[in-house]
Amino acid sequence: METHSLYVHIPFCESICRYCDFCKVYYDQKQSDLYLQRLQEELSQIENHNLKTIYIGGGTPSALNDEQLEKLMGILKPYSLKVQEYCVEMNPESMDYYKLKILKKGGVNRLSIGVQTFQNNLLKEIDRHHNATQVKNLIRYAKQIGFDNISIDLMYGLPKQTKEDIEKDIDVLQVLDIQHVSYYSLILEEGTILKYQNYQSLDDEQEYQWNLLIDEKLQELGFDKYEISNYAKKGYESKHNLVYWRFENYYGIGLGSCGKNNHQIIEHSRSLTKYLNGDFKTTTIEQSKEEMMFDQVMMSLRLVEGLNLEVFKERYQEDALEIYQDAIDKNKKEGRLVIEDNFLKATKEGLYVLNDILVDFMK
Repeated sequence: METHSLYVHIPFCESICRYCDFCKVYYDQKQSDLYLQRLQEELSQIENHNLKTIYIGGGTPSALNDEQLEKLMGILKPYSLKVQEYCVEMNPESMDYYKLKILKKGGVNRLSIGVQTFQNNLLKEIDRHHNATQVKNLIRYAKQIGFDNISIDLMYGLPKQTKEDIEKDIDVLQVLDIQHVSYYSLILEEGTILKYQNYQSLDDEQEYQWNLLIDEKLQELGFDKYEISNYAKKGYESKHNLVYWRFENYYGIGLGSCGKNNHQIIEHSRSLTKYLNGDFKTTTIEQSKEEMMFDQVMMSLRLVEGLNLEVFKERYQEDALEIYQDAIDKNKKEGRLVIEDNFLKATKEGLYVLNDILVDFMK
């Protein structure tokens, strides 16, 4: 496969959220300046300028100051000339009108805003430092500048969050001119503050009921579910994230980033000290054919469109319906999987129990 997507990791944050296990460090101007220099050096090793998507994530890319953000746009300019989607993650409290102008001038055409909830009392529970008014102002500024592809992240299962809080959050979406919503369940990862505090996450039944509610309410607002946690108005699905879910190749640069090159998964070290010293240490994981085929199934079944059986056969010279016949037959019988138009896909009910389905494929 050719590679047409690039992920860039900016690890700096002004504060650390209680649920976050991504590669991150507290913002420091000198370290950030040097980091961008090293990022440029690493990026120069990528000769392919024919990219279709670029995604800058973190950490908090918007934690960079104006000059650093301009430098980052300059570093990426040669790679962004032909992109269809150029997305940057941001937090409302660290993004302003002037930074938005820098991104617009740099060619960015999609914004991903970390909102999590519009309930200010709940934001405090997870150590987020913005408020609902800042989110609304940021979206208004973005629209004024000309951004017409805006996504926000929301979460359910937060400490002290109720069903009514979920409904209030979705009600706010009715008056926001946005095109995409990522709605994630809070997962307690090792090494996070909430995990240490022994917070109890939702039980399976409550998570199922809240998921049903979110699906229904967002559908009413014109957001179609296209992936297990992602909803978009028609034509605004995340092109970059579809690369991951379709198990295609992508470059990853920066601290803690990950890339995929056919049968190889390339993982970066999380040592900031080494990275700043110019040691772009990576670990290459060689995947067997069986591992790649399972990962393809695992990622693609997250999509409402499902697994493209024709693409699977072209990539691996194997028929997925034969290899996974027992798992497919069992879950078809239980109403969890269907085959339509040469796609193997989870039913609406199947998406809610996808982990159980995948256990059958592992066998």
